[in-house]
Amino acid sequence: MSRQRKDWAIKQARALVMSSDLIAYENLQVRNMVRNHHLSKSISDAAWSLFVNWVKYYAQIFGKVQQPVPPPNTTIDCFDCKQPVKKSLSTRTHVCPHCGSVRCRDENAAWNILEKGLRLAGLSTVGHTGINASGQSDLYLNQAIALDKSVG
Repeated sequence: MSRQRKDWAIKQARALVMSSDLIAYENLQVRNMVRNHHLSKSISDAAWSLFVNWVKYYAQIFGKVQQPVPPPNTTIDCFDCKQPVKKSLSTRTHVCPHCGSVRCRDENAAWNILEKGLRLAGLSTVGHTGINASGQSDLYLNQAIALDKSVG
């Protein structure tokens, strides 16, 4: 099982990096998350740390930007109006009482992570549309990006 997990992580990370100019991801503290005995098996099975390490590796090799984003409020803030909308973990739909925005909770978080990642990387999406959460991108940045050759 561990070889299959590693193979999956390598293939998915490479596909994601090759189809994107920027990879923004939530900088989760997996070590702290696996302390929760209710979630530890699921989190370990997902091989999040392994996947992120391969994304960092391929981003450096192929000259792409990988940007970790601090987790606070990525699922709470409304992407459209930036107002906090508290919800339980079981609530899967983001419904903003302030602006009326309705979308999947994960999609709202993905947009927030992308926006924060772009800001932290000093980039913008002017003239670009789309979001990539599965390795098939329609987001292309037309900016020349100078990368520090170290993986951060």
